[in-house]
Amino acid sequence: MTSESRPREKLQTTFLFAITAFLLLVLLYPPSIRAVTLLTLLNVLILNPVIQFLETKKIPRLLGILLLYAFLSIFFLFGVTRLIQVISLQWSGFIDSLPALSDSVLNKVGEIEARLKEHLGIEVNLGSYLSINQWLTQIRSWALTHIPAILGNLASAALLVPVFSFFLLKDGDTFMRLYLQLIPKRFSRTATSVIRKITTALGTFLRAKLLEAALFGLMTYLGMIVLKAPYPGLFALIGGLLNFIPYLGPILGAAPPLLIFAFSSTHQHLFWPAVILLLIVNLIDNFLIFPVFVAKIVNLTPLTLLLSVAVGQEIYGVAGMLVAVPLASIFKIIYLEIQPILYK
Repeated sequence: MTSESRPREKLQTTFLFAITAFLLLVLLYPPSIRAVTLLTLLNVLILNPVIQFLETKKIPRLLGILLLYAFLSIFFLFGVTRLIQVISLQWSGFIDSLPALSDSVLNKVGEIEARLKEHLGIEVNLGSYLSINQWLTQIRSWALTHIPAILGNLASAALLVPVFSFFLLKDGDTFMRLYLQLIPKRFSRTATSVIRKITTALGTFLRAKLLEAALFGLMTYLGMIVLKAPYPGLFALIGGLLNFIPYLGPILGAAPPLLIFAFSSTHQHLFWPAVILLLIVNLIDNFLIFPVFVAKIVNLTPLTLLLSVAVGQEIYGVAGMLVAVPLASIFKIIYLEIQPILYK
């Protein structure tokens, strides 16, 4: 590199970092649009490969986007809308059952207190110590207060994300080419390769996790239907969503139904069948679905996966656990790309 080109390269690099920082600040800093921005980016990563596949079949990009949106609109109209209705009804039933569940829990605690006093001579007041009634009342109050606001935010995102995703799918490649032109020529090829591999890996990972979560939720739903358990759709939704959290997610997803069945006077007979059901679902997920659809895609060793999740949890809690695996995959891609340059 000549002495004349070095100042120009430094200026290009400075300008590139300034543009990148500005875009991140505008898109991610305002709380009002942060969630919409992230959901739009995730949506584009998931859908863009489908558009690219349609382009290989000689379908123009705009027409491919319109066809995909038409298909998704029909799916949401007849599928997701019905699912939302079912979940809403089951959620309302669950909220209405909380007072009875509270009484059942207190009765169970009273039985435990009586047995401790009878067999061990220990007199305790677990109901007062655990504040179970107050705790369940707080859950009901929180649900009645916050769920409408959460649903309102979801409705807003449901309107904005498809619109933003449409324009990003339509013109995203143009924006990407303009951005890549800002990279100094000496790093252009490597940077372009890294960015394309990262976007491909993230999109593939997201689609695989969505498929895994859907299969996990479907197995849970069908199992609960067979057991004639209450709130099968609600338990399946909770299990599917929490399945996105590696390792800890399935345990958290199993907690609500098992706790309800354990303390409910009318559904206590479902506790052990539910334990067996959830154990089978988790075994199928861990030894069949995850290795086939997710582990091969991220191409990380089990130890690396475990360490990345542990570090993510330590730094940023549950959110850190959610992003730990894709971030570890990104770091691996960057390392493999720059390693030949640094150590040639």
